[in-house]
Amino acid sequence: MIELNITFLYQIGGFFILYFVLNAVLYKPVLKKLEERDKNIAGAKREAEMLEVELQKRLLDYENQINDAKVKAQEDRLRLRQEGFDKEKEILENARKNYQDSLLQAKTKLKDEIKIAIISLKEECKLISKDVAEKMLERKVA
Repeated sequence: MIELNITFLYQIGGFFILYFVLNAVLYKPVLKKLEERDKNIAGAKREAEMLEVELQKRLLDYENQINDAKVKAQEDRLRLRQEGFDKEKEILENARKNYQDSLLQAKTKLKDEIKIAIISLKEECKLISKDVAEKMLERKVA
């Protein structure tokens, strides 16, 4: 059977003293440190999540910039290609025009030379026919 005597009261008193001392010296500081660690971990997690969101945002912006640059480069390439085709067309048209102008000038010059040659030949023909007539008639023809 259990006897209740003064040692039992000392044990209960020692227990409560030890409880308050350990609570003040050990349990509260350890629990406080654990709470601080949990807060730090939670803060680090929030910060990591915010950084990840920011990273995703920047990555999306980067991809958009790359896509915009690709589209712009494609547009520039098509524009330059079209400009090249337009320039080629312009050069060919100028060459055709110059060719036609040169051909027209050559035809005009040739016609003028033919006219001059015909006039010259007509005059020579008159002179030759006059010479032939004078030789045949053996006299001067007017």
